[in-house]
Amino acid sequence: MRRLLAPLLRLYHRPVLLGRENMPRKGPCFIIANHSGLYDPFFINYHLRETPLAGIMTDEYLRAGIGAWFFRKLGVVATRKFQPQATPVRQLLRLVRDERMIVLMPEGESNWDGVTLPTVASTGKLFRTAGVPVHPVILHNGYQAFPRWATWPRPARVAVEFRPALEFTPEMSDGEVARLVDEAVQWHPDREPPELRWQGRWAFRPATGITRLIFRCPHCAVASGLREQRGRYLHCRRCRSRWQVTADAALVHLQSGDRQSTTAAFQAICRMPREAIDFGQQGLALIRTPAIKVFRETEYPGYRYLGRYDCLLRNDRIDLIPVARGETITLPLESLRSFSAELKVKLQLRTGTDLYQLRFDRGSSLQWQVYLKGLLPRLETGLVRPTDYAHGHGLNREGAAA
Repeated sequence: MRRLLAPLLRLYHRPVLLGRENMPRKGPCFIIANHSGLYDPFFINYHLRETPLAGIMTDEYLRAGIGAWFFRKLGVVATRKFQPQATPVRQLLRLVRDERMIVLMPEGESNWDGVTLPTVASTGKLFRTAGVPVHPVILHNGYQAFPRWATWPRPARVAVEFRPALEFTPEMSDGEVARLVDEAVQWHPDREPPELRWQGRWAFRPATGITRLIFRCPHCAVASGLREQRGRYLHCRRCRSRWQVTADAALVHLQSGDRQSTTAAFQAICRMPREAIDFGQQGLALIRTPAIKVFRETEYPGYRYLGRYDCLLRNDRIDLIPVARGETITLPLESLRSFSAELKVKLQLRTGTDLYQLRFDRGSSLQWQVYLKGLLPRLETGLVRPTDYAHGHGLNREGAAA
């Protein structure tokens, strides 16, 4: 895989190595990094050519097929996001005993807007138990190279910066370990030093997929009116605002000329009040996404296709209403044990007995993720930070916005 990908990364992204003196030469150790792009593990692997790297990956990539077989042969461990599991931890500790170098993204998932998310709480316990060096890496411009919401990569130049190693002792608390990890890998695309910032002028269809991130109009706040145009523009049918999406993931308002990063636009959208909408016979809901493919898994691994459903998020439940025929599926929010966005277009809802997967042909799985976190802050998930759901979520008993 290194022989296949290294020439492509060198040609399209021209990776730069910073902090060579801090780069590990052999294991056992962990290598941790901020995670805002699809290629992030491969950028790290690009510079560590002397030894094969192991890692951890969500099981959606490792369920079946030649890719799953190949990754498992490399020592990649499958995990289910934000679910307590003993097996992946045992496998990682076995890799430590085998003196492997293990790449691990402490956020638990690639973020959507480039800003590093808080470290998953269980990571602290893993590092304390393993007792091996932890090498932090900052991936500069990984978000601009291939943001999670995008369909196509951009030719951004990525700098891979190795920082001094961290060492943790069993006496340290999980919270203290997580705080040190947060500080070591924190990155924000709008605070990038000028000498490292990529300001590209061209990218292939940079607007494709932007409505997965910008799911409400930055001007009028309407959720259903945004449309991508010609792979380069974002248009609101309600207020007629129009933006050009630039190669370096920014929005330029064509009427005023104002420029705003997609990171700032997303964070502003997350602060907007969330009001209930009347969908006629289907009633009041915070979100309604029509005709979504719904799958259910009762035993792992084995999704069963249930059909297409209109999916509505209400104050206390999720209603899946069949488009053709069948019975409505109701998932009380109190029954959810976890929820997570998978890949770009999937949302997983885990109850005590079943796993439901919603696959979005339209709409935004991220919008559901943000709104669900607002309604269920008790559930751990790294995909949204507290400021993403602190404003205007929920409905009161009369159905009005809370």
